[in-house]
Amino acid sequence: MKLEKMFWYGGGSVFVGLICMVLVYAQPSSYSPLRAAPNEKFTVNPGFRDWAPTIVSGTTILGGNSSNRGGLFAVDTLTGKLKWTSRPTGLPRGNPFVSTRPAVSGNIVIVPMGNTLVALSLATGKEIWRGIKTAQGAAVAADSESAFVMGEDENFYALDAATGRQKWKAAFVMGSGSCDSRPVVREGIVYVTGSVLLSPADANRPARYYRHLFALDAYTGKERWRNPSAPLGSTGGVCFTQPIVTADTFFAVADSSLYAVNLTTGRDRWASVEVRRPVEGRERAVPVSGLVDAGSVLVGITTNYLIAFDKASGKTAWEIPGQYRENSPSTAVAGNVLYFQGHPGAAPAAEVQDRIVYVGGRPVKQAPALPPGKLNALDLDTRNILWSFSRRTAEANWPFGFVVPVDGGIWVDSYQALVKLQ
Repeated sequence: MKLEKMFWYGGGSVFVGLICMVLVYAQPSSYSPLRAAPNEKFTVNPGFRDWAPTIVSGTTILGGNSSNRGGLFAVDTLTGKLKWTSRPTGLPRGNPFVSTRPAVSGNIVIVPMGNTLVALSLATGKEIWRGIKTAQGAAVAADSESAFVMGEDENFYALDAATGRQKWKAAFVMGSGSCDSRPVVREGIVYVTGSVLLSPADANRPARYYRHLFALDAYTGKERWRNPSAPLGSTGGVCFTQPIVTADTFFAVADSSLYAVNLTTGRDRWASVEVRRPVEGRERAVPVSGLVDAGSVLVGITTNYLIAFDKASGKTAWEIPGQYRENSPSTAVAGNVLYFQGHPGAAPAAEVQDRIVYVGGRPVKQAPALPPGKLNALDLDTRNILWSFSRRTAEANWPFGFVVPVDGGIWVDSYQALVKLQ
């Protein structure tokens, strides 16, 4: 299949349509898991409340501030000491806020800061180059040679990681609504969700778009395949989020459904599975968050369930009812241990708190919403809870944020702190 309206820029083919990148989330790591009740080994507080997602490179953990004064921060994972801070000045939008996970290419860290792509020395934090304006909420992906990011001008760029020079770009148009721009690059292929123009608007009808998952050659931008290969309807398609790329499959969530796509052919491995669960007595489609790779299963969180999905079929392998937070699942996997936030085993909280419900003329007690800020470790083999951890925060019960496993421990952000548990 050829993409509509092919163009060539710097040797790479591109197509019309809004491309929406996706980011690989936590996958099983080779680190030894944290199985015993942890202690707070290090607490790093550079003077702000909110952390963006972090990444570990060697003995350095890198993360930014998504609010306040912004900036990117490098912390030594062995000592807990701040290595350097970068708050570039002269950016078009002023505040160098960081809202997405940095990418590392060799000895360079690359990240959108205040909607501008900036490359810094991994060792010193000194600025190496400053690139294009990025789309709002865009993340960057990088391999050993290139960085990939969506620009504010609706072009998707492949840039030389060492210099920031453009290798190729893809021109797009807005269609099929919004879809967060997060690239995935693996073994020379970029996996992207993008809207293509099916037919332009005319006097009798609006323009028609359809959103696909594309596999593009990372060196040229040429299409390898698209999924689905042909539109399933006159308009629409899905926005793949929380993707996980394994050796042979692209897994992702779109709305309340789970998808699996063959990396070689671009065809579905199995029909999408809509996730439905009872909510206050009625079965509904429910959104899934925090999707992670846990070996033979994928694990995700809904408001009332921790769910493991079989990779071979998408069917539920097991689940644990409880109270969980879709907007801060704090999921990650190391070895045979799953880290997550919530209250496993708790009665589902009433959708509307402090409401009196009458059944047969009598009031029925509704389960209260339990406070956030409880991190757990689950043995994936036995499904036993190994430990639970909470910490005092200036704003009580502040939820934990993004979890990054390291050998024998984890890093996780909390209120005004990046914390190492060991």
